[in-house]
Amino acid sequence: MRTGSGVCGTEVDSETFIRASIESVGPCPARADYIEICFSTTEGRWKWCFPEPDPDDVLEEPWTDLAFTLDHYGAQAHPIVDGRIQPAILSAAALRMVLGGTAVHIERKLVLMCR
Repeated sequence: MRTGSGVCGTEVDSETFIRASIESVGPCPARADYIEICFSTTEGRWKWCFPEPDPDDVLEEPWTDLAFTLDHYGAQAHPIVDGRIQPAILSAAALRMVLGGTAVHIERKLVLMCR
């Protein structure tokens, strides 16, 4: 698990975050070894490319809802525990959780930036 995020401990609220669902999954147009997921929200779409996980890797992250935020290093996936954002996790771990059906919340400004 990564640490040092400025959003850790922030409460997930409906003004800052939008609930999202998967609209489509396909190859990333920028990198052949990545998977692109298009998320649908009430504010519009947001796409993000995830690295394909190694099938031999064991998911060590807790299975929780996820929040996608705009952080110092770009978009980051964060577990949500007790309604609060935790340190960012690896994108490959987040991909497994998203495809497995975990609830996804996207920071509103990420969606608005892509309009």
